[in-house]
Amino acid sequence: MFDRKDLDEKINALHECGECRDIQIKKFSPICDYEDFESLDDDFKRCSCGKRPIDVVMAHILKIMVEEDIVPETATLRRNSPVPLSNFYYSSLNPQFINKNSLILLHPDFNDEVTSRLMGEVSEVACVLKGSPQNTVGMLDKDSKINHFEILDGDDTQINIMRTLLDEKIIIVKNQSRHHIEVAVTTEQKLVQLHNYLNNNGIKKGVAVDAMCGLGALGIYLLKYGFEKVIFNDINPEMIDQLKVNLQINEIADNFEIFNESFEDLKIDKADLCVIDAFPGTDISKITENAEKIADNVLII
Repeated sequence: MFDRKDLDEKINALHECGECRDIQIKKFSPICDYEDFESLDDDFKRCSCGKRPIDVVMAHILKIMVEEDIVPETATLRRNSPVPLSNFYYSSLNPQFINKNSLILLHPDFNDEVTSRLMGEVSEVACVLKGSPQNTVGMLDKDSKINHFEILDGDDTQINIMRTLLDEKIIIVKNQSRHHIEVAVTTEQKLVQLHNYLNNNGIKKGVAVDAMCGLGALGIYLLKYGFEKVIFNDINPEMIDQLKVNLQINEIADNFEIFNESFEDLKIDKADLCVIDAFPGTDISKITENAEKIADNVLII
């Protein structure tokens, strides 16, 4: 489990050193046309601090994908790169120089051969996942199965650190193969929206429902904001398992209940607030209808 005592050290490690030198590679030009294409290996442009520019790392990865016929020789960084996911996000900080063992890669055409090379030849790669970013992992509704990306190799654990308007950080730990892709800055924006809604409507305390709680960020924020009780609910049992981990990491031991049900079927006592954060494109009409029966205030994020 993630140790909060390591938090400042991990955040500081995201910053480049004074000797890091940025290198930008043309995103729409074939990577094979890059003048240093043949020189791309694990030592190419690596600083003495151990970091490399993100463009160099992705060019190195794409070179291997070209050589393994995963992408064509005309592949470009913009059009053909796998999705690079950091295993440690801090708010809106997007490092241009990245550490070893820090990237989770996602691509629908990855196979065992290219995975072996990426894990063995690119020090920054911590995990390789097979899947399309257009497909949603998790569970959309009660009639859906649970979808995963396939872990080909490595550790897909990702840590997201969000700053809040309460001057307190919220930590969300997830597994990228099983939990929806949403980086820290996106969740952070939702927390700001929630905070402003509470302030603008004079909602200060009481019972809140995090209707589709996922990994728990919104409900955890409500408890830190001052709500006397938060009811967490999610239809996906895997989310509930990880929610319990995140409650512990954020040092929340009481004042909550957890349900693992379809929210439209959930029957609970009256609440002061219900927050709905559904997957994009999900029909939430029945969810909203139940929320309005349960709570005096309903926020759809």
